[in-house]
Amino acid sequence: MAGPSWNRVFRIAFLVVLGAVAGWWVVHPRPSDEDLIAELVAKAEHGVETKSVDEIMSCVSRDYSGQGEMSREDVWRSAQQWVRSPVQADVVIQDYQLALKDAEAVGQFQVDVRLQEEGGLVQTLNLFLTVGFERQRRGLRKVWLVKSVRGFDPDELIEEML
Repeated sequence: MAGPSWNRVFRIAFLVVLGAVAGWWVVHPRPSDEDLIAELVAKAEHGVETKSVDEIMSCVSRDYSGQGEMSREDVWRSAQQWVRSPVQADVVIQDYQLALKDAEAVGQFQVDVRLQEEGGLVQTLNLFLTVGFERQRRGLRKVWLVKSVRGFDPDELIEEML
């Protein structure tokens, strides 16, 4: 007799837990696409500064195509060279604009990269970059990844990019 009553208690407990999870899923605030892209950019920035190839590559889409027909494999090779370099980088995003359209986005970034080697300032690069993003599904969540990067003229309008 103890078996069927425990079975019923287990079923009720399971339904309560399932209901709580479903309720959390419905009311839990989801980050906006802009927030997700900002997190991706921060992750890529951190990967460059800490020289983490895995972190850098986790931000790059499988079908990446950058300036000069640069492929994802080329990005991986560049990241490997960066990790072996004695130079350290401090990446500072001065300003950016973002335009979203469906599962794609384009951002224009003004970035200062301060390069340093063993305590001495090597140089500061002032970069103007147009970054293409694409939204992909990973399991139950959506993620944004970098699909392309190229330099741009600061006078170029972002509306022309989409």
